[in-house]
Amino acid sequence: MRVEGSTGLAAEIDGTTVRIGWREPDWLGPGAALPAVGAEWSINAEDDVLVLTLSHAAGGTGIGSGTFATPAVGIAFEPKARLTAGCPEGMVAFGFQYTEFALPTRAGPDLDDWFLLDFRPPVVEPLLLIAPDLRTVLVAPLDWFHEQVIVPPRRDNRVGDGRALVLGWHGDLDTVPAGFTTRMAFVPARDPVAAIDRWVALTQGEDAAPKPDPYRDRIGSHLSYWTDNGSAYWYRTEPPRSTPDTLVAAVSTLREQGVPVCGVQLDSWFYPHQALRPFDTEEWVVPPSGLLRWEPREDILPDGIPALRHELGDPPLATHIRHLSSSSPYVDVFDCWVDGEQAHPTGVDYYETLLDQASAWGVEVLEHDWLVECFLGVRGLREQPGRARAWQEGLDRAAGERGMSLQWCMPTPADVMQTATLRNVTSIRTSGDHGYLVGPGILWSWFCYVNVWARSMGLWPYKDVFRTDHGRHDESLMEALLSALSGGPVGFGDRIGATDAGIVRATCRADGLLIKPDAPIAAIARCFARHVVMSGGHMVATTHSDHPVGRYVYAVAFNPQDRDRRYDEVVSEAELGVSGGHVVWDWRARDFVDAGEWSLSYGPQEWGYRVHCPRTPSGIAVIGDPDVFATTGRGRIRDITATAHGVRMRVLGAGETVTIVASAPAAVSATAGTTGERRAVEVVARADGRFDLELEIGPLGWTLLELTV
Repeated sequence: MRVEGSTGLAAEIDGTTVRIGWREPDWLGPGAALPAVGAEWSINAEDDVLVLTLSHAAGGTGIGSGTFATPAVGIAFEPKARLTAGCPEGMVAFGFQYTEFALPTRAGPDLDDWFLLDFRPPVVEPLLLIAPDLRTVLVAPLDWFHEQVIVPPRRDNRVGDGRALVLGWHGDLDTVPAGFTTRMAFVPARDPVAAIDRWVALTQGEDAAPKPDPYRDRIGSHLSYWTDNGSAYWYRTEPPRSTPDTLVAAVSTLREQGVPVCGVQLDSWFYPHQALRPFDTEEWVVPPSGLLRWEPREDILPDGIPALRHELGDPPLATHIRHLSSSSPYVDVFDCWVDGEQAHPTGVDYYETLLDQASAWGVEVLEHDWLVECFLGVRGLREQPGRARAWQEGLDRAAGERGMSLQWCMPTPADVMQTATLRNVTSIRTSGDHGYLVGPGILWSWFCYVNVWARSMGLWPYKDVFRTDHGRHDESLMEALLSALSGGPVGFGDRIGATDAGIVRATCRADGLLIKPDAPIAAIARCFARHVVMSGGHMVATTHSDHPVGRYVYAVAFNPQDRDRRYDEVVSEAELGVSGGHVVWDWRARDFVDAGEWSLSYGPQEWGYRVHCPRTPSGIAVIGDPDVFATTGRGRIRDITATAHGVRMRVLGAGETVTIVASAPAAVSATAGTTGERRAVEVVARADGRFDLELEIGPLGWTLLELTV
């Protein structure tokens, strides 16, 4: 029997064997159902997509294997047993491991040589099979995200016989109701990014939640100071100052320097957990022990959080919370599943109580960290379908009822996908901790890869805290650039008086409002065909600002290696998403460069940043504000519109003097004003058709600027 989608992706089913191909007949190798009593499977076509359905008509208990990465219900494929020429020659695989922050990883055509972290399950989802022409078949769940897994073969034979790619229900799923049914998709697309976009669109059912605006809470809308891992004051003070005195001095000094800090994040150091990390030590261990009490430690914050917040100037707070210790007194108050040293509440009342507490402290964003440990650490969450979803939806609902937002931290792939039904997750971490375990180039790449997925989900990534006080200027500038272009929060964590204010201020206005693109920066398609960290090559990532005159494309390229490895590559403007007449602004050189192909030959952790600016019918191309990263981003410039002889735009920022740069084929004149009389603005002509002007923004906070040739 042949089942075929509208673009030719097909399953050939011969008795108990299934083969799936797209042009080539056998991309995965022969597949057969696992011998699970009472389980049934089918593969059907839905438009261009094939859908694997697994069901259990009778339901029951004891259906799992007892090991998360060993499904008892599912289908096992054998890639090494493919038909001759069954898959594209030179095919590679890319995926996201079931780890915190969904570690990007890769494999060859046999799918058995993934780089996988040993302390997390050897599960990879979504999984993308990529041909040399970038044709892609993506494999991933369409529903029941916490219940379905993809387990690749392993050359070390750690799972099963080491040969099988298994799609099915994770082995800890012990009890299912009668008729329990899951769906997993095989999605064909022209390239990996299009495949992810298509898959995510398929998962957005009737209960999919609208995603919040990136400016909804003040941690996302304004510059903030962070004290998490990687910051100067994560479990540290500035002796002889206490913790409160250290933080107050850090924030007040920044404001005196003209760095407009609005929000402040308080990390896990403020409350007790089972194994406390000591303060002011060189020890870098991050104990994964659970929370005991979500209350200020008497030895660290003796006067409590409200007193600290008052001393900080009453900013909005983001506060950290982690998984629960089974030794916590909360286990005696709230009904919990208990599993060894960890526990997890069975209902939402635990979170409702802590959210009420947080509201009284002045908390605007609850950062839920260690999501991976919550799910993998407590078997009770995994034993029956829907428990993890109920946990996250209950917390999301409780936060919304209190006018609070959530940040997801250390999410698994399943946690990322479950945000489809969550309304109050305003930001999500998409890469490992700054300055922890691996170098910055790896983390930058990790961030750009996972952001493709987050962007499709409508999520706003948080790049993590960064620092400007260590003397590595280019690294700090890149950290700030990626933070600004994420569209999510921008948080830094420098020592008292050591901030490079110029770097930080390139992310925001003088009042601290972040200047954002319209979408998160994310890797382009070519980077999935060659994992830029493991296989070598430049990461190229883009985002954009859309205006009536067209799309402004912000493009970043960097070499992620920390050793002396160089690559000579060329990226086309079409790959960057650029079309039509435009000029190219080299942000670092503060000048124009020729349009066309971008030759890349950066050294280790070197980088470049270009802005592609559309030309209007008059010939004018507005570059925007060259002093900020998102030169025409929201918060600075709105509605660049073509006029009969030029362009018009609103420039924002009360009380600021803003530089605007443009390109034009002839002399340019400028006028500015609000609702009253317009005034002429001096335009300085420079070489190569460049024009600069300085614009005074009045107390109303905006000025209508018009340029005419």
